[in-house]
Amino acid sequence: MTLQFKHVSDIQECERLWNNFSPHRDIYDEWNWRHTYYKYFVSPLNFIVGYDADREIGILPLQYDTQEEFWEFFGGPAMESNAVWVKSGYEYCVPDFFKAADGPVWLDYLIGDNDYVRSLHIDDYGYELDLQKWVGADDFIENKLTGKTRKHVRASWREFNLFNPQIIHGNWDDLDVLFALNETVFGKESSFLDKHEKQIYHDLIKLPYNWDIFSVVVEGRTVAVALVLIFKERYHFLAVGYDRTLKDLGVFINLQNIEVALRVGAKTVDFGYHDCGWKDRWNLQKKPYYQYWAGLVPDI
Repeated sequence: MTLQFKHVSDIQECERLWNNFSPHRDIYDEWNWRHTYYKYFVSPLNFIVGYDADREIGILPLQYDTQEEFWEFFGGPAMESNAVWVKSGYEYCVPDFFKAADGPVWLDYLIGDNDYVRSLHIDDYGYELDLQKWVGADDFIENKLTGKTRKHVRASWREFNLFNPQIIHGNWDDLDVLFALNETVFGKESSFLDKHEKQIYHDLIKLPYNWDIFSVVVEGRTVAVALVLIFKERYHFLAVGYDRTLKDLGVFINLQNIEVALRVGAKTVDFGYHDCGWKDRWNLQKKPYYQYWAGLVPDI
């Protein structure tokens, strides 16, 4: 068999191809999710379509980063769970899709769903917690954590609860409070310093998914706000902002996410990528993300 490739840039045709090949397993597999990011940049598209004779057998969905001058996955650098999607029986063709990309390419946060991708350089790790083993935060602390970490987290959870914090769900006006608190916590590393990021999030919450926002209030003051999404029994902890001057609040927020996720019936909490200085110590399950590059010198 000789595989042929076609490069598609028309957005309507790209959407058709996406919906034809997407497994729809994850929020990042949804067209409207990625398009919400894409529409603020309107980058050139390059959906690489593979053909076996006249049959479409797979796609590699790319867009062009005009500032960095390389091809990246559709939706941009905020996307996770990236992949080449191929029809069953064509998994051996995955390397050919990467080779078919024109010009410099930087493809990261690839899921390791085939042998070729798993042979690539590890980019980062995603962290998650299987909720089917736990009944609450206290159970998680006592039976998942160990040693000094368990002692520290147990103390932080108890100490912050002495403030009798209120947990308020559904106050969407607090999304802007989240942005402001996030900037104070993460400084120059905050994604919300980008001129488009805040509007992107305002647009995302309009998508027809199972959203929640909860605020932590202490003595009448909002000290933390978390934005979450439940998609196919997976609880995504998407964004947070909190008053970093309050000791133990960061631990409290992470444990509160476990509590909320259990109450809404989720099976898994997705705590996102990067260790962030605590996820490995909390013994969260981690999955590797991979990266592929060509025609440039990677910064790794």
